[in-house]
Amino acid sequence: MTYPELHYILYHMDILVKKQTICEELGVSLATINNWIKTNAIPGPNINEYYSREIFESIINRLKNDSIRLASRANRSLQEKKEICYLGIKDKERQKLLDNLVSDFQSSNLTNEEGVLALAFMMLRSNDLIGENWQQNSNSKLDMLLSDWIMQSPAQKQTTNFYSDYNIPNYDDDILGAFYQSIQSVSRKSNTGLYYTPPELLSKITVSPNKTILDPCCGSGGILLCVLTKKHDTSRIYARDIDETALKICFINLVLFFNDKNMAADIAKQDISFINSTDLFSNKENKQFDFIVTNPPWGSKYNKQQKDIFLSSYPELATTEIFSISLFNSLKMLKKGGELFFFLPYAFLNVAAHRNIRKYIFNKNNEIDIKLLGNAFKGVSSECILIHIKKNGKQKEIAIEDKKGKVYQLPLNNINPPDYIVSATSNNQETLLMEKIYNTEHITLQNNALFALGIVTGDNHKYLLSNQRDSTEAIFRGKDIEKYNFLSPEYFIEFQPNFYQQVAPVEYYRQKKIVYRFIGDSLICVLDKNNSLILNSANLLISKNYPMETLTALFNSNIYAFIFRKKFHSIKVLKSHLQNLPLPIFSPDLHKYIYNLYNETFNKKDKTISNFQSEIDEIICKYFTIDNTEYDYIMGAI
Repeated sequence: MTYPELHYILYHMDILVKKQTICEELGVSLATINNWIKTNAIPGPNINEYYSREIFESIINRLKNDSIRLASRANRSLQEKKEICYLGIKDKERQKLLDNLVSDFQSSNLTNEEGVLALAFMMLRSNDLIGENWQQNSNSKLDMLLSDWIMQSPAQKQTTNFYSDYNIPNYDDDILGAFYQSIQSVSRKSNTGLYYTPPELLSKITVSPNKTILDPCCGSGGILLCVLTKKHDTSRIYARDIDETALKICFINLVLFFNDKNMAADIAKQDISFINSTDLFSNKENKQFDFIVTNPPWGSKYNKQQKDIFLSSYPELATTEIFSISLFNSLKMLKKGGELFFFLPYAFLNVAAHRNIRKYIFNKNNEIDIKLLGNAFKGVSSECILIHIKKNGKQKEIAIEDKKGKVYQLPLNNINPPDYIVSATSNNQETLLMEKIYNTEHITLQNNALFALGIVTGDNHKYLLSNQRDSTEAIFRGKDIEKYNFLSPEYFIEFQPNFYQQVAPVEYYRQKKIVYRFIGDSLICVLDKNNSLILNSANLLISKNYPMETLTALFNSNIYAFIFRKKFHSIKVLKSHLQNLPLPIFSPDLHKYIYNLYNETFNKKDKTISNFQSEIDEIICKYFTIDNTEYDYIMGAI
């Protein structure tokens, strides 16, 4: 018997555990696990790439108790903190009621499921939808649900009467869903991308009572409660989710909303995370809907097998991001003339990873408008948008509504391959100015430069030193970079690349290169000729044939600060952003002139930086035919 065969047998006997299983158990990346092994935070596999079950369990237990290490990895998946989530409940008395309900639950021995069931019973009794002495029966759809649900509770009497001292009138405010989210840990919400949709974001969505509507990621039904009216034909309502408890809450919420024990909404468990015969998006019944409204999961955690399924099932998307897959399939289920409303991260508009889904929706002659929502979701640092698509509506412009309610038009011909970036923060005047710049003949860094990340040590406390020694050298962070210069270094390192979590090819650091801040809403870079080392808050690029003195001058200029903010609206400077910037096709003589100007300013110190930058801005304006009025506007905008 070979070793692989033996490992296979032992693995399926549950004696050995794959290294990757630690990733799945803790919700961290394989790179993090490898880094912990490299830095001796955990032992390496003791049998090839496998751990014995005993060692595996000791690692898991130790890491779950290592709050400092988990906090340093910004790993929310292991945090068990719970917090009250009001789901838009603003009435102080109602909030106090929720606080008391959660407090009582936390003092009980009920499971989460039993707590939700207990509260559902009390709400239904409070609103005369079931009697005080309710018994298991099949008199209505509601009774059948409760009968099946209560069978799952080992302490039936305690569960059904737990909140008997409360009276909870129905305000159509999803207090049941708020209770469910409040008793869950932060870790579960983080792992599933589970965050509620504030009701005020749904105020302008209207759905006709006789139209079919689907929420494919309905959760507890909060979106449906906001966009439906009590006149809606309940047989035309469809709700889907993977969370069975949330689906039960959704059913209870709609029963309360319509005051109807036989409410006819089609509510069913469907898993948008897997591609199989029972998946909602296989759409084997070929249903199509007039309205699809949802807030899909963002950044949900999937293992490698699941990601491989996504990639093989949707080669045209080339992504494992579930919101892109959800949007793609939802559009297929939308009727001609139907309307779709999706809440998405702002990164959907300009990050290269989402280029294929953007290409798909912008090449289908759909009528599209986008509302910018800013940081609208509690617990989510990303800005977000609401995209509204009317299927097969023809248009030449996209309507963009900013956070203040001002609407402007973005021509579709401004959204171009290869990345189909949507410059959603540009008003009409800025759009015209950006059109002028991008319509001027130019080249880009696409396939014309090498890019690399700064060093990720995996343990800065261990490797970064505040005092220089004979064996160390300076290492620069993003905050150590200002325009055209490094600040005095605050940290030093004894360069040992084999010990770090992530290092670019060493030769990238040891040559002439442009180093730029990774975090920031503008371009700030320095031309490094001293083979300097950089930390991961700084990145680098090496141009193949575009002079790097010219590039540095362009990127640090006021004009390119404007382009970056209006084109990408990002607080991270990504490789795809730099590859999309328009580079003037200067003559060799002009490049030489800029080189000499650069040398006079930064090597000979014959010119001030402000004079240098003014002259560079003048050269850029001349190339892109930016007049004085337009330049003044740019200066005001940045």
